[in-house]
Amino acid sequence: MIKRIAPVLLVALLAACNAPAERGDVVTPIGGPDKATVTNEADCLREGGQWTQLGRAPVMQCLRQTSDVGKACTHSEQCEGLCLAPEGSVDGTQVAGQCSVDTNPFGCQQRVRAGVASTICVD
Repeated sequence: MIKRIAPVLLVALLAACNAPAERGDVVTPIGGPDKATVTNEADCLREGGQWTQLGRAPVMQCLRQTSDVGKACTHSEQCEGLCLAPEGSVDGTQVAGQCSVDTNPFGCQQRVRAGVASTICVD
């Protein structure tokens, strides 16, 4: 019985070790929820962005400077990038945020959602 199951288990284990498929130009939108983003290098460069790898995943994305940097906000939907809490804010407290300098969602940031500060770390 074990001799019959062992080959099946071996094949299953080897299949699980395969490298993930190449992802190409497909990226997840960044910035405020449901906002469109540039998904290829040519469009990114045309819009003045930098085509670069952001985060830990091997996926190229367009890093763009925002035109609304410093604008008052209470949620990222109000910004081209993210709505960030002022330095020193306490998580869970009501704050007035400011729109981020760029569209990079990675790293640890204290974001504002519905006027409340919350720290989030994105790899």
